[in-house]
Amino acid sequence: MEFPWMLGVVFVSLRLVFGSSDLAGVRLADGPDPLWELVLALIQAQTRDHRYVAWRRDVHRRLVTARRAGVPAAIGALRELVPPHGDFPDFLTPPSTKDFDVGCEVIAGTPRTRLRIEIAAVFTNRTAPPSVRSLTTDAGTSLGELIEVVRYAHGALLAPYWSSICDAVAAERARRARALTASGAGEFLAGLPGSLLWDGEVLTTGYPVDRTVVLGGRGITVVPTYFCSGDPVTFIDPDLPPVLVCPLADAAGLVDSPPVSAGLARLLGETRACCLDALRTRMTTSELAQRLDITVGAASKHAAVLRQNGLIASTRRGGAVLHQLTRLGAALLAGAEPE
Repeated sequence: MEFPWMLGVVFVSLRLVFGSSDLAGVRLADGPDPLWELVLALIQAQTRDHRYVAWRRDVHRRLVTARRAGVPAAIGALRELVPPHGDFPDFLTPPSTKDFDVGCEVIAGTPRTRLRIEIAAVFTNRTAPPSVRSLTTDAGTSLGELIEVVRYAHGALLAPYWSSICDAVAAERARRARALTASGAGEFLAGLPGSLLWDGEVLTTGYPVDRTVVLGGRGITVVPTYFCSGDPVTFIDPDLPPVLVCPLADAAGLVDSPPVSAGLARLLGETRACCLDALRTRMTTSELAQRLDITVGAASKHAAVLRQNGLIASTRRGGAVLHQLTRLGAALLAGAEPE
């Protein structure tokens, strides 16, 4: 898997080339993919993306409690395979996996030859740590041991929140399904979060490296994913069934965040405080206006003031401007100083 973390890089992109039959083969996944969610949650647990602040805090509290009870924190063993920035191997996210247990069985059955190829592809420009190299040798770490760690991570990072994840993904899927039915595949693709350009044949999104994938009549499955943040994600191996794992346009928090305080409203003004709070989720000016039920012009002015004071950052992506919290903005919402 190649993960697009270099936000704002305009010289490189992912280009998905569609033929006429591919447009007819654009489809939405039926629901959240537990292994995509798990791997991306593991990444979010290692970052400071403000969208997941409350969730990270809750997970940390659970892990500390488990350690105090004598339960070993095995998640660290996965971090070397799934770093906060960069690639991770495709075998961790088997295609079309709807059931976590079935997915674990598929991972456990991955041939050593494939492990060697995928790990070599991921660690092209860096040295694989010993724990990762041991997966590729017959005498090394067994995939059964790795699955134990995957199950532990699932229990800590996903299982307590799965119902909320399913609800958020279902709401997103319903919105996207309506768009696909009403407007057709072209407009559906152009409206996906992270899309930069749809020219009728090629869908271009942000990506850390230049990459072109020709679908060649296979179509593509769009997988709305709660823990995907920023640009869409896809497999490294072009021979795997094409997928585009996309962030949700409007994901509710898995852990309730406190409402905007009266003090913050007095400091910023009620509408501007609500604007800051809404930007816990990255969104465009138009989306912000729709969320707050104000004009686009008013949303733009509020965003400008917040940006000038270091509370949000804005970047132009295609014809839209995307806004997101800075660390200072998140700290102000949390009522704490930045870390």
